[in-house]
Amino acid sequence: MLVTSADLWTPAPGTVVSWAVEPGGTPGRRVDLSLNQRNHLAAAVAGEPSVWMAAGFDVEGPVDVAALEGAYRAVVARHSALQVGATVVAGAVHGRHHDAADLRWTRRADVPTSTVAETRDHVRRELDAACWPLSYPAFWPAAISRPDRSTVVLGLDHLHVDAYSLAVLVDDLHTVYVGLAEEGRVPDLPETACFVAGLAAPPLRVPADDARLRSWHDFLARQDHRLPTFPLSLGVEPGERAAQRTEVSVLADAGVADRLGGHARLHGGSTATAALAALACAVADVGGPVVLPLLMPVHLRSTPAERRTVGWLTTTVPVELASHPDPCATLAHAARAVAAARAMAAVPLDQVLGSVSRPLVRERTDVFMASYLDYRRLPGHRELLGRRAHHVSAPTLADDLQVWVSRTPEGLGVRVRTPATLTAARVVASLLERWRERIASMTSGPCSSPLALTGAGRPAHPVGSP
Repeated sequence: MLVTSADLWTPAPGTVVSWAVEPGGTPGRRVDLSLNQRNHLAAAVAGEPSVWMAAGFDVEGPVDVAALEGAYRAVVARHSALQVGATVVAGAVHGRHHDAADLRWTRRADVPTSTVAETRDHVRRELDAACWPLSYPAFWPAAISRPDRSTVVLGLDHLHVDAYSLAVLVDDLHTVYVGLAEEGRVPDLPETACFVAGLAAPPLRVPADDARLRSWHDFLARQDHRLPTFPLSLGVEPGERAAQRTEVSVLADAGVADRLGGHARLHGGSTATAALAALACAVADVGGPVVLPLLMPVHLRSTPAERRTVGWLTTTVPVELASHPDPCATLAHAARAVAAARAMAAVPLDQVLGSVSRPLVRERTDVFMASYLDYRRLPGHRELLGRRAHHVSAPTLADDLQVWVSRTPEGLGVRVRTPATLTAARVVASLLERWRERIASMTSGPCSSPLALTGAGRPAHPVGSP
């Protein structure tokens, strides 16, 4: 699945087909919202732009409009996260669960386009307008119809989905569309969990003396209760933001990625931990610290039904990565650090924030974070390439560096988001070069036997084990 940004997207021209969707006459029943959703909506109330993402994939021939509308209706009815909206009452944001059967779908006038730029600009304008989290629904169902091969586009505000969800939506929409177009019926789909039901059952709090909660507190204390920021200048001062710049690049081809994972497994890790270890080394190479603190999103889907669920089902955990002169030592430390960080996902963020010894300091709007998603493990992964599936994100404003690493059958790719400054552009160019070189160096020779780091081989402040 190609992960990119709307300013880099190159959709071929065609006829844009879309629908306006409106709720029925009833306001929907009151529902709780997750911490992620509440924070996201607070930003929207404060005037931040929509943070939308779009799932796109190709189908053969011109769009079968009736089949596509039927597919959209079925998928919205299937996934309760797409039925949740938000309203602001007396300055407070409340969640509302709408009945999918009451939604009104109206076919909008088709819009023909003749160039890539015209198509991209039109689609972006529609997504910016439709995917506003304080107006339900915050999604835009559409397609770009062409005589030979068409592109289905479903854009949604982050309120409804996370990145994982887009792969689920691609698989569900494609399956239902083909079933309706070819057989006139909605095919059976695998069982899915209910996102709204999960909102009503908040995660269990851990005991106050739980080692995982203590690891959170220890991490924050080492950062002087400041959320992690990228350690090098990006050309913006604290409190300043700039337009977002996105760079999409290849870190490793399939062969190198396979070898990287093999080396990492000898030290208790995975391709994910090795890619993060190489990032820490690359940051140190371009002038950063030896120990690199950052935040890492992890998804919370554990059962087969949850893995077919659409919704914002992630939490955030802290991790400290270390650059060590011995690549095997770096791999071993990253394996332990990431494992400890993932264990901390069991601690609800509400509990972390409510138990800190003093308020957190947030010097920037964004935080320094690194995400990793192995699309080979997601629903419909075998068909993603043939469907030309892609994840397109909205370009907004930025004041920190954030990376999204994707593992696909083609290898390792990365999307880097920074402020659009010359300083940031130079940093990213150097960082990507060193990141690729570090990955190559970790796979270029025979792997040592697994290491157990002790004493001087251990960084000063590793993430504590639970």
